[in-house]
Amino acid sequence: MYYTFLNTPVGEILLTKKQNILHTICFPKKNKQFILDSLWEKNNDEFSREIKEIIDYFSGRLKKFSKIPLPKGTDFQQKIWKALLDIPYGATMSYQEIAKAAGSPKGARAAGNALNINPIPIIIPCHRVIGKNGSLTGFGGGLNVKKYLLDLEQKFSK
Repeated sequence: MYYTFLNTPVGEILLTKKQNILHTICFPKKNKQFILDSLWEKNNDEFSREIKEIIDYFSGRLKKFSKIPLPKGTDFQQKIWKALLDIPYGATMSYQEIAKAAGSPKGARAAGNALNINPIPIIIPCHRVIGKNGSLTGFGGGLNVKKYLLDLEQKFSK
């Protein structure tokens, strides 16, 4: 099990891998430290592709990340995460629309819960989901990070 840190325009993020599969991307929390298991080993080389792609994403050169296995979750969570991968770069959908795309038109609240536990944000772009009225709503990295990511994509999607 490996981890590394990456400085990004939205702050330092933590990346972890288990069994050579990207496991988590964690945003910094205000005044909180990342807590790592003592069994985890720091290894930047294990993340060379992910680091390059995230850097390219923040520079506007990458619009779609390499395909990776979906994280473990319930069937519903996996349907939601898969539907997120279909939201085009620079576009947004509402919670209701993403629930409908995942086959549960009345599951907007449950879709929000699945987004809340998305372990690899940015790559599975939960930041592209907004309120039905167009408002920015919850995001694990904070609304300022969500706004930054949406603005970044708008800037480079033209």
